[in-house]
Amino acid sequence: MRPDPRVALLKQLAHPLRLRVIDRLGHLGPAPVSALAAELGAPMPELSNHLRRLREAGLVRARRDGRHAVYELADSGVELLLPLLDRLVAPAVPEPARAASRTCYDHLAGPLGVELYRDLCERGALRAARDGTVELGPEAPAAFAALGVDVDAVDPRRRRLAFECLDATEQRPHLAGALGAALAAALIDRGWVERAEGREVRLTAAGRGAL
Repeated sequence: MRPDPRVALLKQLAHPLRLRVIDRLGHLGPAPVSALAAELGAPMPELSNHLRRLREAGLVRARRDGRHAVYELADSGVELLLPLLDRLVAPAVPEPARAASRTCYDHLAGPLGVELYRDLCERGALRAARDGTVELGPEAPAAFAALGVDVDAVDPRRRRLAFECLDATEQRPHLAGALGAALAAALIDRGWVERAEGREVRLTAAGRGAL
């Protein structure tokens, strides 16, 4: 009986560091090995070994940028996998205790991020599919403009425009991708959200009134 290639693929994702590499590249786009090591807190030899395994599995690829090797996801289909996995595991996780709002990569997470995402979906600004992908809804231009974001000006570059990210404390999705980053930046620029200690953020008095 021939080996099932899906088993081999899932085995490569069944290691915490390899999964974090895929997660990081899917959220923020390509990065050199040195940046990945710093962000993930992984020793370079260990990270290099896991990157090799991900390359051999066809999940990531490397390109040269001068003296540096820059890693990126190997195929657009790979970036669809993690939001789908989030959707599959979320119902099985018990409801957690309420935590502080914070950033997740460069977008808003915690109660604030979850509530903003839910509100944008309810208002028809965003449409979420069952696999965790997100599309702009008919009310997107007006709803995001009210929050300081011109959706037509958001440039995803080498990352996705919008997708769901399962919130680690709320166990509900918040908005990730270039659009999520633009929303976080706009709310901070307007003074509606301010940074606190570490990755924590909080609504200002102006933000409570506006949102």
